[in-house]
Amino acid sequence: MAEIIRKILFKFLIKKSNRRRDKFVEEWIQSLKSGSSLLDAGAGFQRYKKYADHLNYVSQDFGMYEGGEISAGVKVSEWNSKQCDIICDITNIPRDDSSFDYIMCNEVFEHIPNPQLALKELARLLKTGGKILITAPFRCHSHQEPYFFYTGFSEQWYRYFAKENNLEIMKICQSGNYFMELAEELIYFFSSSNFFHQIFFTFLLLPFILFLFIFSRIYSITKNPFLKKSSDGFFVVLKKNKIN
Repeated sequence: MAEIIRKILFKFLIKKSNRRRDKFVEEWIQSLKSGSSLLDAGAGFQRYKKYADHLNYVSQDFGMYEGGEISAGVKVSEWNSKQCDIICDITNIPRDDSSFDYIMCNEVFEHIPNPQLALKELARLLKTGGKILITAPFRCHSHQEPYFFYTGFSEQWYRYFAKENNLEIMKICQSGNYFMELAEELIYFFSSSNFFHQIFFTFLLLPFILFLFIFSRIYSITKNPFLKKSSDGFFVVLKKNKIN
């Protein structure tokens, strides 16, 4: 019973977080001008390619991660990134300057030893006036090991390195909030316990986790600034400016 509850809660949190990101990315891609070029950097198995039929879609990945790990109690399926158009390091992509109208890089920066160099490379490849969409966690647990280097990136990180690379932040959206993060931490704590402890914690923690979900909704409606203390991550759209 305790194991069933744990899996249900994990699936609820993960699917809810993924739905927010997928909806944002899908709407952004579909808003792009037909015939434009789009680089999907760190594309993995190219989950968003299906939304880019109206674009000149090009995928890139380093091609080393293959899946198979256990993440959040679930085995990650095969990760076939070797089918991408370009297989290379994201900090050294073999394309000319200003090659793409648009670039997106989704849930990749935490898996790069030098994400600031990756952003610099993406800015190099982007045409003046073009836009980059980046999604990455603010806080997260280790995953896709051994290719995991950072738990997340703050709003200030994007603002600092955007300025460094002649990029302007057009939009920055927070995904999730403090109460959802706290609920997720309790579920991780619940899942790390043995079977007998899980039975005990079912009665102790489950009501509190449900209470956090309710508080998350209430505080979202009131737009309380306390919710910004933590989040799943950020969705960031940046524009490349002309060099003065």
